[in-house]
Amino acid sequence: MKARKHMSAPGDRTTARQQVSATVLFADICGSTRLFEEYGNWQARQIESRILELLKAATAEFGGTVIKTIGDEIMSRFPDAERAMNAASEMHTAIKDDSYLMEFSISIKIGLQHGPVLVEQDDLFGDAVNVAARMVALAKADQIITTRETVSQLPDDLEQMTRSLGRSWVRGKQDEMEIVEVLWQEPSSLTQVVSTEQQEELRSLLVARLILVYRGATFEVMPSSRMFTLGRGEKNNLVVDNDRVSRSHADIQFRQGKFILADGSTNGTYLLLDNGARFFVQREEFTLHDRGIICLGQAVANNSPDLIRYECIQA
Repeated sequence: MKARKHMSAPGDRTTARQQVSATVLFADICGSTRLFEEYGNWQARQIESRILELLKAATAEFGGTVIKTIGDEIMSRFPDAERAMNAASEMHTAIKDDSYLMEFSISIKIGLQHGPVLVEQDDLFGDAVNVAARMVALAKADQIITTRETVSQLPDDLEQMTRSLGRSWVRGKQDEMEIVEVLWQEPSSLTQVVSTEQQEELRSLLVARLILVYRGATFEVMPSSRMFTLGRGEKNNLVVDNDRVSRSHADIQFRQGKFILADGSTNGTYLLLDNGARFFVQREEFTLHDRGIICLGQAVANNSPDLIRYECIQA
């Protein structure tokens, strides 16, 4: 008689899962493509390896755990925001001070978020992971970007080493989030920014609302509006029923005083501006100015019934 194989009970898998409160950190090497173009594959890989080695060392120094490396990016987990912030600052400093890397003008950018995460099979999942990934995407070279939600977890002395960059929509979140930069450099090397209240006042003077006109219907997008979606799917705010249009083709968000069109489609988005300039965006963003025409999935043509006319109305 053959021995019966042991079958796992449905609940067995849950033992490998654990939800904890943690700070998720993403660190990304800026301009890694340039390294391969300028120095060749072998030396570029040596440079990347050295950078990742320093990032891992800073993670370990402040009690963090490296979850994984994804090409030229590292993802780490820390028990709290304070240790993650200190590690992030050390990462920047270590890159700038490393004798081997000095001649290559290396920069990194870092994004952080604190919150509940699901630990499963040595990987992390959850809202904090998604927001941290969005923060590193927003960061520029030599920056550490996080949210007010994370900064509120810091002791007073570290919280004072931050500055608000204003509020912005973050993909997947229902409400705007306050974006915050962590100041790790000497104050004299930093650009002074106005207060959050002043930023809000200045933004209100830039663009008051966005008007979209499609097939005789008018849509009004306000700065306070949530993400405005366009696509073939019925749940979009503006539905374009055309086979060349993706179900979730693009969205429009109000960020930093501007309306931003973000394409996420298969066939891209075409734009014709009022001054005659033409643009094509595919899985990238475009800032809407003045007036023009948007066409999803196909070039702008005068006889097309699917032209979306837009106008940015000033306050």
